[in-house]
Amino acid sequence: MVSKVAIVEELGERAVLLPSLIEAALAANDRLKVRLTILQEASAQAAQPGRVCLSLQQERRAAGLADPAFDTTISGARSVDAGFFVAPGAERLANGLADDLAAMFAPLDVAEPAAAAPLKARLDSALQTLPDFRGDRVGHAQVAGIAAARRGGADSLHLLVMDLHKAINRLAAATAVELVDGAHTAGLDDAGRQRVRAFMSGLNRTAGLAFGHPGLATTAGRIGRKLTIQNDIGTTDAHVLVVHVEGLTATATYTDVHRARAKFFISLFDDEAVAWSSLAENQKRNLAEGEIFYLLTGVYAARDQADLDRFLSFFGSRIVFLIDWNKARKALQTFVSKGKAIELLADAAKGDEGHRAFLELGGADLVFDVIRRAAAGRIAYGVRLDQALGEGECLAFLRNVLHVACEGLKDGRSARLIRDEMQADLSERLDTAESELLAVVLRHLGLTRMLAGMIETAFLPNGLASLDERRGLCERARQIEKKGDQLTVAAREIFARVRNADDLLLLVDQVENATDCFDEAAFLLSLAPDNEGGDAMSAPLAALAATGRECVGHLVRAIEAALQIPDGKRIDAAFALQCVDAVIAAERSADIAERAAIGAMIGPSAGELDALANPPRQADARSLVLGLEIAHTLEEATDRLAHAAMSLRDRVLQELSA
Repeated sequence: MVSKVAIVEELGERAVLLPSLIEAALAANDRLKVRLTILQEASAQAAQPGRVCLSLQQERRAAGLADPAFDTTISGARSVDAGFFVAPGAERLANGLADDLAAMFAPLDVAEPAAAAPLKARLDSALQTLPDFRGDRVGHAQVAGIAAARRGGADSLHLLVMDLHKAINRLAAATAVELVDGAHTAGLDDAGRQRVRAFMSGLNRTAGLAFGHPGLATTAGRIGRKLTIQNDIGTTDAHVLVVHVEGLTATATYTDVHRARAKFFISLFDDEAVAWSSLAENQKRNLAEGEIFYLLTGVYAARDQADLDRFLSFFGSRIVFLIDWNKARKALQTFVSKGKAIELLADAAKGDEGHRAFLELGGADLVFDVIRRAAAGRIAYGVRLDQALGEGECLAFLRNVLHVACEGLKDGRSARLIRDEMQADLSERLDTAESELLAVVLRHLGLTRMLAGMIETAFLPNGLASLDERRGLCERARQIEKKGDQLTVAAREIFARVRNADDLLLLVDQVENATDCFDEAAFLLSLAPDNEGGDAMSAPLAALAATGRECVGHLVRAIEAALQIPDGKRIDAAFALQCVDAVIAAERSADIAERAAIGAMIGPSAGELDALANPPRQADARSLVLGLEIAHTLEEATDRLAHAAMSLRDRVLQELSA
C-alpha cells in the first residue's frame, strides 16, 4: 500500500478532491453490484418463469437506481429463444455501466496513476466489450460473462469491480485526513464524527474476539447529506458491508458469497426493527459454482439521535462474528447437523463470545483431541459425537467449548489449560450418564407401576370392571405405553455415553418389554365380554395381577437404592440387592399364580362338576381364551422385570468391585 505521506506529496492541491471522488466511487460500486444483480435475476426469471420473482426495489433505492424503467426489468423478463431474452429497461441499465466504472476508477487515477495502470488496462478492455442490450434484448451468456467471479480464468466485469473496490478501500485508508476511534475518515462534520464514534464503539468492543485475524478496517466519508461507513470484514472478495446514514435512517448494504452466512447475519438483528430485503435465490442461475454472491439491504429508522447511535454501536459489534464464520460452521458440522452448528454460532454471537477463539485453538481438531483424551473406550470409533452423547448433551458440550475457548484466550490461559477444562467437562458428562440413565428408567417404571395398578383394579371380587371402564383402561394404557417408548429412546441416547454398560441396555429394554406386556394385558381385558363368562376370569387372575404390581414396586425400590451407590452409600447397594431378590421371588410367585389361574379357569371335568354341591362359574370359550392370554401376558411381564432386575444386580456388583 502506498503511504499517506507519499500520496499527499504527489497530489498537492488535488488531494482536496480525493475524499469526494472516493465517496463517489463507493456509491458507484453499490450501483454496479445492484445492476449486475438485476441482470442476473432477469436472466433467471426468463429461464424459469415459474420461480419466485424478486423486485430488488429496496436495493435499487438504496443505491440510487430509482428509475421507474427498472421496476419491471426482472418481473417482465421473457425468453426469446434458448440464448436470449427481453428485459424491460435492460438497455438503460447497461448504459450506466460505463459511467459507474469511470467513477470507480477516478480516485485511483488521481491518486496513483502509475500503480493503477494495470486496472486502467483492464478497464479499457472492459469498456470496449460492454454489452449495450439494444432494444432490451439480452443474452444469457452475456450476463454470465460480465457477472462471473471465479478467478483463474477469463477476466470479467464483476472481477474488475471487486478489484477496483479493494484498491479504493486501500486508497481511502491511506489518504484519510482524520482518524476517529480507529476509523479512517474524510470530510466529516461533527454529526458525522459522532455517528462514526458510535459505530466504532461497538466494533472496538468486540474486535478483540477476532484474536488477531485480519479485517475490520473501517473507512467513512460523506457525500452531501449521506454519511457512508464501510468495513472490510476480513479478506474475502465479495464479502462487503456498507452502512449509509442519512438523517435518522441507517441503511446497510451487505454482500456475501455464502447464503447461509447472509441469513445468519440477518438473524443477529432479530431483536432490532430492521427491514431486510429478500435474499436473491442465486442458486438457480446458470452460473458456475463460486460465481454467485448475495446482496441484501437492511433499513433501520431510529426514533432519535440517541437511538441511532445505539443501533450503530450494536451493528458495529456484530461484524466480528462474520469473520471465518463458514470455516467455524464446517468445523462444528463435524459433530452436529448444519442447522445445529449455525444455532451454536448464533448463541456464541449473542453471548458476545463468537467462534474465532475456537478456530484459533484448532477448531475440529481441538474437539477430536478432547474426545480422544476424555472418551477413550467410552465412545466407539467412527461414532459421531451427537450420536454418542445425544444431541442435547452434545450441543451443551460444544456450547461450552466455544465459551471456554473464548474466555481462556481473553484471560491469557495456556492452550493446554483450556483443553484440560474442556476435557474435564466432557469427562463429567460421560461420568454422570449412568445416573441419568437410571433416573430415566425409574421414571419409566413409575409409569409401568401405574399401569400395573390400574390393571389390578379391573379385577373385582365379583367379576370384571364394566366394559366401558375396561375400554377406558385400554386407552390410558396406550397413552402410558407411548410415554414409556419416549423414555426408552431417551435412555438409549444416554446409554451411548456410559462405559461398558451392556447390562444397563438390557435393563432399559426389559423394562420397555414389561410395559408392553401390561399394555397388551389392558387391551385383552377390553375385549372380554361383559357377561358371566367374562366375570368368571376375574377371581383367578386377580392374584396374578397383584403379584405383577408388587414385582414392579420391588424393582422401583432397587433402582432408587442403586442411584445412591455412586455417592459412596454402600448400604444402599445391599438394599438394592435385597430388592432385586424380592423381584425374583415375586416372579416365582407369578409363575405359581399363573398356573393356579389357568387351573381355576379351565375348572373341573363334567363328572367332577356333577359331584360338587356349589360348582364354580365357568368361562365360555371366548372368555377362556382371553383369560389364558391375559394370564400368560401378566406372567411374561414379571419375567421381563426379573431379567431387568438381574441386569441391575450385575451392574451393582460391578460398581462395588470397581
